[in-house]
Amino acid sequence: MATALKPGNLEPGNLDSYQLLSEAAYGCEHLVPILKNTATADQFKSGFRKQYESLAPYTKPEPVAVQTTGLRTISSLKPKYHCLSCPEICLSTERKAHTKKSGHVFYIESRNRFLFCETCVDFVYDHGLERFCGPQAKFEYSKGTWVDDVASEAYVKHNAFKNPCSRRGARGVWNMGQTCYQSVILQALLHDPTLNAYFLSGGHDIHTCERSFCMACAASEVFMDFNSGEKTEAVSAATLLYHGWDASREMAGYRQQDAHEYFQFLVNALHAATPGHSESYEKKCDCFFHQTFYGELRSSVMCHKCGKTTHTYDPMADLSLDVQLQNKKRKLGPRTSSSTATLTGCLESFTAVEDLSPDASYHCEKCGNTPQRASKRLQIRKLPAILCMQLKRYEHNSASSDKLHGHIDFPITLNMLPYTVKKDKERVDTSRYIYDLSTVIVHQGSMDSGHYYAYTRVNGDKWVLMDDNKVTVASVADVLRQDAYLLFYGIRSIGPEKSS
Repeated sequence: MATALKPGNLEPGNLDSYQLLSEAAYGCEHLVPILKNTATADQFKSGFRKQYESLAPYTKPEPVAVQTTGLRTISSLKPKYHCLSCPEICLSTERKAHTKKSGHVFYIESRNRFLFCETCVDFVYDHGLERFCGPQAKFEYSKGTWVDDVASEAYVKHNAFKNPCSRRGARGVWNMGQTCYQSVILQALLHDPTLNAYFLSGGHDIHTCERSFCMACAASEVFMDFNSGEKTEAVSAATLLYHGWDASREMAGYRQQDAHEYFQFLVNALHAATPGHSESYEKKCDCFFHQTFYGELRSSVMCHKCGKTTHTYDPMADLSLDVQLQNKKRKLGPRTSSSTATLTGCLESFTAVEDLSPDASYHCEKCGNTPQRASKRLQIRKLPAILCMQLKRYEHNSASSDKLHGHIDFPITLNMLPYTVKKDKERVDTSRYIYDLSTVIVHQGSMDSGHYYAYTRVNGDKWVLMDDNKVTVASVADVLRQDAYLLFYGIRSIGPEKSS
C-alpha cells in the first residue's frame, strides 16, 4: 500500500494545492477536507466503520474446482471494492465507471480492508482512521461513541521506537569538497513542507522528463533520498552538484562559492526546468517555483517639483539588506537607540524614502523632461511563500573587499506588512503577512575562505545545527545569538492573491 502522497487532480503549479497536500501527513488531499469538516467527518467515519466491520480479514482462499479447458475468469477470487457512499460493490475494472457515474470517490478493498481513492487511483492511509477501526478501538454502546483503549495506547507508546530518520529532520548533507555552500541551502529547502509535498507527490515527473542534466530531476532525487525512512546517514547531493556545474561555468569546480549566489542559481535553475514556465517578465509565470520563491518589488520615483510619481516593477527572489547602511543611520540617530542592528531596522531602511543625488539627473516628463530633484522608495508589491533575506556582510571598493562582522537581531516571527504596498493597512488580513523563521545560515571565516553551517527548524518547534553531515540539537537561544548571513522565513498562511 502506497503511503507516498500523489497529486491526483492537482492543478499544475497551484501553490495552494501543494500546501493542502503538505498538510496531509497521511492519506491524500481529497480526504483532508472531508475529515477536517466535523459533519462530513462523522458521516464518513460511520460509513467506513460499518463497511470495515462487515468485511472479515483476508485469509487464503480455499481451492475451487474449475473447468480445465478454455479461459475462465473467477471473479469471486478477485478483491472487491465496496463504495463508502452507496451499497455498490465493484471489481477493480468497474471502479472508474462507478465514480464517473456517481461521483463517489472512496472504496474499501475487501481482502485487506484498505481505503482506496479512485481520484488518486491508489490506496491511501490515514492514521486517524486506523486508530478508529484498528484493534485498539472499541465502541461504547451506552454513549454511542468510539473511544480509544487507553491501556493499548499506552502499551504501544512505551514499546514502540521511532526510527531516527529523515522524517525527524536528523540527516545532514555530505560535503564533497568545499560544498558546504550547497549543504546549507539544501537544508533550508529540504525541511519546507510545501517543497516536500511538491517533490514527493511527483510535482516534477522524473520518469517523463526529457531534459538532459535536469536540475529539477536531481533535486527530486535529493528530496526522495532525504525522506527515505530506511536511511539515517547523511544525504548525497552529488548529481545536483554536477548538474549545476554543467549549467553554470561560474559554479563549476571544487572551490568555495557564495551560499547566497548558489541559492539564486538553484531557484532560477528549478524555475527554468519546469514545463510551461515563462522566461519573459512581461508574461506572468504560474509555475510552482515562481509562486514559491519569487516576489515583486515596486520602485517609486516622485518629482519634488510637480509631485508626479512613476512606478516600475521588478521580480525578486530574495532581499539583500544593507547592514552597513543601517549602522551609519543608527550612529547618526538618537543616542538612546539600540547599539545592536536589527532585521526590522534593515527592512525599514530598505523601504524608506531617500532623496536621489543631484548626479542622478532625474528627468520628469510632466516638467518637460527637465532635470528635477526627486526621491525614490522601494516597497514589496508581492511576497513569496519562502522569503530569503541576505544580510550583506561583504563590502567592496576599488581598493579592497572586506567582511563586516557583528550581530544583527532577528525575530522568530516576522510581520512583513509594514514593508509592502497597501493602500489601507487597517483593512488588510495581517495573517497573510506573518512569516516564521525556518533556517539561519552562518558564514564563519574571512572574505576569501571560511565555512557555512545552518540552524534549521525541524518537526515544527525543534532546532538543530546542520554542519554538513554532523547534526547537533540546538535551542532557540542558540539560534538567535548567531551572526546570520542568510535568513529563511516561511509564510504561515497562503491565501488567494489579491490585487494591490
